[in-house]
Amino acid sequence: MVSRALNNKYGVKAETRERIVRTAKEMGYRPNILAQGLVTRKTNTIGVVMADISEPFFSQLIKGMNLVADETGYTLIYYNSYESLVERSALEHMIKAQRVDGLIIVGSRIKEDEYLSGRTWEVPLVLVERRLTAPGLNCVWVDSITGAYKATRYLIDQGHRRIAHICGTLGFQVALDRLEGYKRALADTGLPYAEELVASGHFVWQDGYTATKEVLKQTPRCTAVFAGNDTMAYGALQAIAESGLEVPRDIAVVGFDDLEFSLLTNPPLTTVRQPRMEMGKKAVSILVSILAGKAEEGVKISLTPELIIRRSA
Repeated sequence: MVSRALNNKYGVKAETRERIVRTAKEMGYRPNILAQGLVTRKTNTIGVVMADISEPFFSQLIKGMNLVADETGYTLIYYNSYESLVERSALEHMIKAQRVDGLIIVGSRIKEDEYLSGRTWEVPLVLVERRLTAPGLNCVWVDSITGAYKATRYLIDQGHRRIAHICGTLGFQVALDRLEGYKRALADTGLPYAEELVASGHFVWQDGYTATKEVLKQTPRCTAVFAGNDTMAYGALQAIAESGLEVPRDIAVVGFDDLEFSLLTNPPLTTVRQPRMEMGKKAVSILVSILAGKAEEGVKISLTPELIIRRSA
């Protein structure tokens, strides 16, 4: 009877179930998820695969995921892929070894057709920071094209005409979208797109630093830098300071993400704020709804970024 009451099965009177549940809570009872999984084939566990959990960008995303997971009774298992998802080994490990009920995949460069062929994995997937069109894929992303457009257009409206852009890793959707937003802002205001003002990076501080050093050698020199993320913008600020120039008097800098450190730079960084916590919440909510049979596969949610104006531009 105790087992039936704790698992909300039939054949137990309401007042008896209430008494058993109350006593179990007082005794600190927690159900054995693994044992339940052997019977139900569910573990109430969600796998989260991302490039590197130590990156500052992921802090708010993870917080949002954890909030919804706690509310819905799911446990999250995190896996660092270090961008090795191309071989799908990380996904297969999470499903076969960890026996997760579903997966959340942040970023990655897996192609759309590879995700579709992955239906053989037999667990639902939610893709974060991917904007894929196939109807059967679940995606949550921030509109990076609009965010980059806002950042570039703001610099143009401030009077800048030679604006450098430091890209992120161009194999990733977000980097391509931010480059596209930059190009659209230039085109809409009649400014030419100059290849020499665009430098590739990998979303890391060193690339922002090196790329800015290079674009500052151009003649005429650029008067503004739009970095593909805040981390590269930090590198840009350092390179500008070492060149004897002052931000924003000589050159303006805008980032993308609004990391916690961006209030502490000198000067505080103007940036595009991503709703990272909301993105994490949405990802888990979608997956939980699908697992509960309350939603169909193919959910697509686009979130809107916000330009945060501080003293660097």
